[in-house]
Amino acid sequence: MRMTLLSGAGGGLRSMAAFCLIALALGACSTGRMVYDQNDVRIGIESDPSIRHTDPPVNNAHPAQLTKEEIKTLLGMVRVTGWSGMILGIFAPPQPVPLLPDTQLNDHAAHFSEAFALAGPEERVFFSFPKPDVHYSEDRTTGALFLRERYLHVVVTDHSSVIRADTGGDNIRVGYERETKALKLSIAKPAEEAMVPDAQLPRWGPYETVHISLNIKQALARASAPPSLGRGQGFRPTSAPPASGQQDMQEQIRDLTNSNQELQKQLDEQKTQMKDLTDDMNRLKRERDQTNVGKPPASKPPAK
Repeated sequence: MRMTLLSGAGGGLRSMAAFCLIALALGACSTGRMVYDQNDVRIGIESDPSIRHTDPPVNNAHPAQLTKEEIKTLLGMVRVTGWSGMILGIFAPPQPVPLLPDTQLNDHAAHFSEAFALAGPEERVFFSFPKPDVHYSEDRTTGALFLRERYLHVVVTDHSSVIRADTGGDNIRVGYERETKALKLSIAKPAEEAMVPDAQLPRWGPYETVHISLNIKQALARASAPPSLGRGQGFRPTSAPPASGQQDMQEQIRDLTNSNQELQKQLDEQKTQMKDLTDDMNRLKRERDQTNVGKPPASKPPAK
């Protein structure tokens, strides 16, 4: 009887241990947390894969304070193009459409702002929106956002404006739909895509090839600037760019200078390594020649 109780207790302990291990494993795999999850719209926070194994280590500028209006302005500049299959794209070139329609931006910009305020330095904000103005569709708009240095980086993994590709019943391999949709991002005027220096470029994953970056201050400044007037409407040329534009230009020049210095340093290191290798090869050649000096020539075998 005592052995039976011990055996039962051991089985219970083993079951409890197995349950704990499963719970720990699930907890380790679940890195995202929801900020908003209603009406088939999901906005949350997840770990940022683009900062893993970076040397030197980098962090995102989170938590971040972006207002609802700033979110609407920045995301409202992003445009998406794409198509399902090559033939459709040849005969009907795709037209750029907003990343998110005004209704979704107006309804959820505050939730994006909340997510940025809660995200940590190794996290990013993800989103998933259903196709607007339809009762049901498998097509969705999905992606992620994060702030690093002075840039807002936007990653799009799918867009509801582009229908899923028809595979004719064939099996869909990993990444097939993303490749056939041929998604591309652009920035609507008067803003423009930021030219991020190589040293500050995120390390994108293999299935995060559709991305674009915005210089936050520059984009917001251009969006708030009054539209320029034509010559017939009192146009006056400006003698100098505004102070904010000069500051952004100086920052870009400084970033490019730092990138050039880093590249020059790498080039100097490669030259040093090549010189060391050349010296080693010459030394080995000299040692071989000295070893061969004084050796009698190899005698020819006697003729048969």
